[in-house]
Amino acid sequence: MDGIPPERTVTDSWPALHGRPVLRRTVAVGLVLCVSVAAALVVRGVNALTAGGTGRETDRDRAERLAGLHPSQHPGVGRFYVPVGAVYTHTSDGAPVAYLHYRLGGGRAPGLGDFLSAYDLPAPGPVAPLPADLLAALGGDEPAEAPELPDSPPPPVATPSPSATPAPAESPSPEATPAPESDDPLAEPADPADPAPVVAPAPDPVPDEPAAPDEPTPSPTWTPTPSPTALPTHTPTARRIYVATISGGLPGAADIYIRATG
Repeated sequence: MDGIPPERTVTDSWPALHGRPVLRRTVAVGLVLCVSVAAALVVRGVNALTAGGTGRETDRDRAERLAGLHPSQHPGVGRFYVPVGAVYTHTSDGAPVAYLHYRLGGGRAPGLGDFLSAYDLPAPGPVAPLPADLLAALGGDEPAEAPELPDSPPPPVATPSPSATPAPAESPSPEATPAPESDDPLAEPADPADPAPVVAPAPDPVPDEPAAPDEPTPSPTWTPTPSPTALPTHTPTARRIYVATISGGLPGAADIYIRATG
């Protein structure tokens, strides 16, 4: 029809592609690749900015941090456990309190031994009843009692040893000066039983000028260097951990219940 303009194609905007199908396909593939790479870079930049930010801290993060089990508090472990239940609240006097529940599958999955070694926790001790507020906060199928972990001793703090003062060197005792031998061949040998003759010391010569007194040499002082002490990780004011093995479960399967207050 005369009133409808002809449809424009890529070859009309780019005359060099007219009649060259191979070049057209190459240009099309190149444009698609450029757009894909640009989109991937944009997505990666957004993810990097999102991961680099602190984000909003949830109650689970607060509970883990109060219990000393947050991943940021154990950067050298390389792995961490996610609780299946977490409650963060405050007591009547305003003190923060956290309740956590970890479930370990055991078997091929990480079990109780790996959990204790990851967070540097001791082995469970005797059976103890779970606190009533923990049972009320989690509100699940918690047992009435379970083996409790003993309190971990605080990390040792290196203190510099007291300054050691070196003992002064003993001065050598003066040795007796033997009597001078006589050059006279007719002189009788001295009897060993007779006491040695006392020889008067010769008078010291008088110096022409008074000698300058020797300046005292300062003795070196030893300053102890304190050994570097690693900063301990955060430990809660009071933390009680209970371990309940799952009956009929795989080796290492256990439920871990934690109550921590700040």
